[in-house]
Amino acid sequence: MINLCINAFHDASITLMEDGKVIAHLLEERHKNMKHCTDPLISLSKVIDYVDHIDLVSFTHLFPEHYSPQIYLTYLKHLSAVKVPTQCPQFMDVRGHLQHTCHHDLHAICAFRNSGFEDAAIVILDGAGSTHWYGKENQTIYEVFDGSVTTLEKTICGRGTYEEPTEKVLIAGQGVFDPNEQELPEYIQEIANVGAGFAYSAITEWLGWHGLDCGKTMGLSTYGRNNCNIPCLLEPIQGGNVNFLPITMGTRGITQATLLLGEFDDLKDDQQFRADLAYRIQKDYESYLIATCERALSKSRSKNLVLSGGCALNCVGNYKYLKDIDCNLFVEPISHDAGVSIGMAMYEWRNHVGSMEINPLRDLYLGPSRNHDVPLDAQPTTANEVIDIIQNGKAVAIFQGRSEQGPRSLGNRSLLFDPTIADAKDIVNRLKGREPFRPFAGTILLEHAHEWFDMRGMKDSPYMMYAVEVLDGKKDIIPSLVHDNTCRIQTLTREQNESYYDLIDEFYKRTGVPILLNTSFNLSGDTIAETIDDAIITLKKSEIEYLYLPECAKLLHVNTNTNVNTKGTIDYRRYR
Repeated sequence: MINLCINAFHDASITLMEDGKVIAHLLEERHKNMKHCTDPLISLSKVIDYVDHIDLVSFTHLFPEHYSPQIYLTYLKHLSAVKVPTQCPQFMDVRGHLQHTCHHDLHAICAFRNSGFEDAAIVILDGAGSTHWYGKENQTIYEVFDGSVTTLEKTICGRGTYEEPTEKVLIAGQGVFDPNEQELPEYIQEIANVGAGFAYSAITEWLGWHGLDCGKTMGLSTYGRNNCNIPCLLEPIQGGNVNFLPITMGTRGITQATLLLGEFDDLKDDQQFRADLAYRIQKDYESYLIATCERALSKSRSKNLVLSGGCALNCVGNYKYLKDIDCNLFVEPISHDAGVSIGMAMYEWRNHVGSMEINPLRDLYLGPSRNHDVPLDAQPTTANEVIDIIQNGKAVAIFQGRSEQGPRSLGNRSLLFDPTIADAKDIVNRLKGREPFRPFAGTILLEHAHEWFDMRGMKDSPYMMYAVEVLDGKKDIIPSLVHDNTCRIQTLTREQNESYYDLIDEFYKRTGVPILLNTSFNLSGDTIAETIDDAIITLKKSEIEYLYLPECAKLLHVNTNTNVNTKGTIDYRRYR
């Protein structure tokens, strides 16, 4: 059976699954060059590259009661090369209500199946999930044990915070809840303002960035200090709940959070205050994460912990939690909302086929392949020659195979640089047009990871979900990768990515350093390069000169003397 799931809200994506295995996962933003965009119509047009028919179509959206999947079904039916069901009855229940699965359920399904655990406590943390009659979820704790799933805790924004639904809201598999007839589920904890994800997003917005670009706030927090003028932002209270002191919802509800810090508005250009504010929210979030995970384990019979939701991308917090835990931890790599289409595809497979046999993801190379003509002016090259260029202080983009999905570049759409160059961070941030405080990740050969980093008991870190501490004696060797004594790392084996491994191995043979600086192949404001056209356009509007195509052993050199960085420009030629 081939099933397709469409996530149509922010971080829109589609997932194709065949007989319980994910065969493709596409992010719409990579095709539109619009970060966090909705409506994955361009991704849907790529379905014909993978299958000639679809047996089942499902749909997920944060506000399903206000949206119809009909536009996507109609569009699929007009792709004449793909046969789709004439009806999709799973969209409606017998009363004609739009059926959907709880947003946090989808995060949990995706993460648990990918973890490979037989049992686990599952913690889902994000800005906001599904709207129930009793409130808007922002945190859920589940237990999977002995084949059964139990909701242990769900923290919601109070019913007074959001507009009350005027109609009965359907929760898939549980029937229709009537707020006048149903009692509040016993696992519900109600808070006064917003969840941890929205608190972090509120700070990010106050700093002048998109509310979903919380990684910038996390990077800036390193330069901050404890400022007694900034109140605690996430304050634990009795019972393990959290009170979010100076943050409330804006007038646009879910789409906007607002800081009640009016007296600080004149400090928005004060760089130290900005860093101090980022420091405060990061430290408070770390304390909140640790308390929440410990509470989840105390309530669960399992010693395995699974973490997902947008907050799970906070790699600094993830590593801090590793310090004191007594459990096996798995952090879902596609933990932001692009991953819910995977969860929904897994849910529908289990629901319609009745089989528990779902293959967990073994890698994230699930996007479109490098199916393109090699640029005519690309020249033959070898890994040795590419390392010559890198050692000469030049950045080299690597472009190969199927694009990696999720927010991290893992060697198929990456920009590489020599990590031993002292001012490498300044150079690469300038090349990309990014803020100068932004840190960089590194890819290290797995067999050397424990010689360079404190892995806190982890065997590997293949998806850059942790910012790990750099061991003493190594920090001065890779100065461009050290950010507050830590580095977000990707561990790599030859089986995972042969060409990329061989490139780093060649650098190791020459320098004794088994690591390359690895950042996403894009400019500030742009999305990660998806196609060869994206790659060439990125070179032409920047000072990045080299594009390495290892599958055909070719190197493209673009001479450029000026940096023409037009942020966020959409190149519509790719749609012709």
